[in-house]
Amino acid sequence: MKPKLSVVIPTYNRAEKVRKTVESVLGQSFTDLEVIVVDDGSSDETGQTLERAFGDRIRYYFQSNQGVSVARNKGIAEAKGDWIAFLDSDDVWENEKLEWQFRALDRFSPDCGACYTDVRFMNHSETRSMFQLAQESYRHVDEFGVNSEVLRLLVKPGGAGMVVCLSSLLARADAVRHARGFDPSLSYSADSEFMFRLAMITGFCYVNRPLVLFDRSPVKDRHVGVSSIWTRADFFLQDNQRKLEGLSRLIDDQPAAIHDLVRRQLGSIHNGWVNWHLESGDYRKARAAAYKAAQLNLTFNIAMKWLLTWISPRIALQTVHRRESKSASEFTV
Repeated sequence: MKPKLSVVIPTYNRAEKVRKTVESVLGQSFTDLEVIVVDDGSSDETGQTLERAFGDRIRYYFQSNQGVSVARNKGIAEAKGDWIAFLDSDDVWENEKLEWQFRALDRFSPDCGACYTDVRFMNHSETRSMFQLAQESYRHVDEFGVNSEVLRLLVKPGGAGMVVCLSSLLARADAVRHARGFDPSLSYSADSEFMFRLAMITGFCYVNRPLVLFDRSPVKDRHVGVSSIWTRADFFLQDNQRKLEGLSRLIDDQPAAIHDLVRRQLGSIHNGWVNWHLESGDYRKARAAAYKAAQLNLTFNIAMKWLLTWISPRIALQTVHRRESKSASEFTV
């Protein structure tokens, strides 16, 4: 019998964590589902662990280590359900998560073909939920609601202002496929870039309850395999620049405010490149990056930084260090 929902779980070398993740899906109060685990080349006993624990209650696929986007796309291709939910293999769901989401989707259909929930953190000192942390960016007021600003929020999705977490997302399978799945050329920003394209196709509603536990273990424990370089500043900048340049080519029919936001965020990335090149002593590239940042988003601070890259790159670097020390204690994910 065809399931109503397919749950796609990519994993890599997380034998014990993914077992708990799958248990949280099979323990849902909503049961008309299938579980698809795509193993992205694990060298531990992931396959054996899942076979012993779940047998034919899940569908397990193994592929060579190609990255999480390729693994998720494999899951999408194999999904048989009318709906698809995504769950990372170190996160878990509360047992009524899907039931609450289908209630919201029933209320806001047909305008909304995607739904997300609030999230709590585990293995981290932060006690506030994701919605609470994001209140300056967007306030989720009611128990259920429609987020009409989701495109804006997905342009800059990370850090304490993160609103939509992929491990909480449930969406119509036809919309997921129409959005063409995840871009394998992106890594750090593949989640938000995919959800942006999905939000151009269908509305997003939400459940104002923390129904997902989101693992924030130390980065070195989470970013492994082909994602082990995710913590490098230059990788972060390259990935986000690629994402934003891609978005700028997609949004011709979007409001001017979205165009302006993408441009400003791209300017911020080039501003980040200024810092990177100053640190590495490549002052010519620092000046070029500062000029590009000013073209995209001219502010007093960027103008002053551009001037300092010409007059005194060392003072420019000292200014960067002072600002970094001020923000060192901010919460990051």
